[in-house]
Amino acid sequence: MDFGEKLYRLRVERGIYQKQLAVYLHVSVGTISNYENGIHSPDLKTLCKLANYFQVSADYLLDRTQYVSPIDDLNRELVDRYTASDIMNTIIELSPESRKDLVKYLSMLSICDRAERPALPRREPVSPEF
Repeated sequence: MDFGEKLYRLRVERGIYQKQLAVYLHVSVGTISNYENGIHSPDLKTLCKLANYFQVSADYLLDRTQYVSPIDDLNRELVDRYTASDIMNTIIELSPESRKDLVKYLSMLSICDRAERPALPRREPVSPEF
């Protein structure tokens, strides 16, 4: 999917009109249309503004990655001072076999998180017998 298609999809999915986006970027509606139709491409400054506006990375807009979230999310602490970036770097350094094992483990954790935990049966209070 090229830049124009990505821009169009993001705009439509979020219910934003070309005019609204044009006002934000200080360009004409025709310029937005030209971006979406692949006639023109935004300059670097405008590309950054688009990434910020839609909360995605510039790499996502340029179809260099399928990672949709803003690049800043990679620096977000996930657990015990480990960022998403730290964890990704650790995964990349694993052997291929260890990465396969990690995927299996993550799949298992995901299943466990989604599984409904059965409610514990309620015990009737026992009345003292005299």
